[in-house]
Amino acid sequence: MNNITVLYFGSFNPFHIGHAAIAKFVAELPWVDELCFVLSPKNPLKESNCLQDATMRWNDLQRVVEKLQKETPIKISATDIEFNLQPPLYTYNTLERLKELFPDKKFALLMGGDNIAIIEKWYKGLEIVEKYPVLVYPRKGFDTDALCKKYGAIFVDAPQIDVSSTQIRNLENEGKEASHLRY
Repeated sequence: MNNITVLYFGSFNPFHIGHAAIAKFVAELPWVDELCFVLSPKNPLKESNCLQDATMRWNDLQRVVEKLQKETPIKISATDIEFNLQPPLYTYNTLERLKELFPDKKFALLMGGDNIAIIEKWYKGLEIVEKYPVLVYPRKGFDTDALCKKYGAIFVDAPQIDVSSTQIRNLENEGKEASHLRY
């Protein structure tokens, strides 16, 4: 693989140090030309009642991209393409639309072991792993290596930082300090 644009989908609700560590690790792989965050305004597999406003998350992601661009040697970008697609927002449809818009680009998808474990629940999940390279980073509680073998995905031994957006939101809702976990 070479000349690849890696797409890192997420709600980024909020973006945290774990997201940044994975993004930097993948961005520095020698065959990656670009890492592009794809902000999902509404994940069809998640409850939306805890989502911060999509425009606020987009503005924060633009801040994050500027910060990461200073720290990594390759192009880091973000797209709000899903803001302009018809719901439900399925990854497969977004990938197909990006392929239409940028026919000369090769896209790969980046996800955690927790997502590859449920790929068959995704809309056209098996077609995604057949049509696009899928890079999978480890997540606690999942045999990521075995899942990669099962689905023909590429194991990426990115650093695991034990933090989640849910954890940050819960701490902040309790009035506790969590800024050290944000990026």
